[in-house]
Amino acid sequence: MKLALIFFSVFTSLSLLFGAQRTPITCRGKPLPITLLPGPKVTGPSLPLRFGGTRPFPSPYVNIFPSEHPLRLTIKNRDEFSDYWKKLTSQVPPGQWVPPLPEIDFSKETIVAAAMGARPSSGYLTVIDGACEVDGHVEVFVSNVEDVSCMGQATVITYPADAVRLPRSDLPVVFRETQLSCKEWRDRMTPKVR
Repeated sequence: MKLALIFFSVFTSLSLLFGAQRTPITCRGKPLPITLLPGPKVTGPSLPLRFGGTRPFPSPYVNIFPSEHPLRLTIKNRDEFSDYWKKLTSQVPPGQWVPPLPEIDFSKETIVAAAMGARPSSGYLTVIDGACEVDGHVEVFVSNVEDVSCMGQATVITYPADAVRLPRSDLPVVFRETQLSCKEWRDRMTPKVR
């Protein structure tokens, strides 16, 4: 009987855990606009945002962040941004052009960044695809694709990352993660036919 209860408890916990990941995420408060950092533009399809609208894919220089481990950052002033930018551009080979630190008005905007950490090949992706102010905090939604069958793959260490601007807020920031399979990513990127 004890074994049956333990099995039932584990099964119920796992089904709740995995079932919750597939539940569509909705903004229970006020959706916040996402703006990219100034820099080179990436051409190609737009990336759908969770609460309506689209944005370009993470652009060069912010689509990598040299960190061995995953990290999430909230940057609220020029000094923090300068430190972030130095680390971000530290991997640019000597003699190559390094983009200047973009001008950001921190009285009106905050930067949030998500870095996946070191990965053994290309084919990984992390994207900030939603933000919402709710219940006294800001939720920042991050989608991670770790299914290398989804994209072209090269055997080289990569550091997938993304950084965006949000309206300035003194509320605490909470990052919400979603892991996507290749099929889920492709479904998200396929335009809906009406």
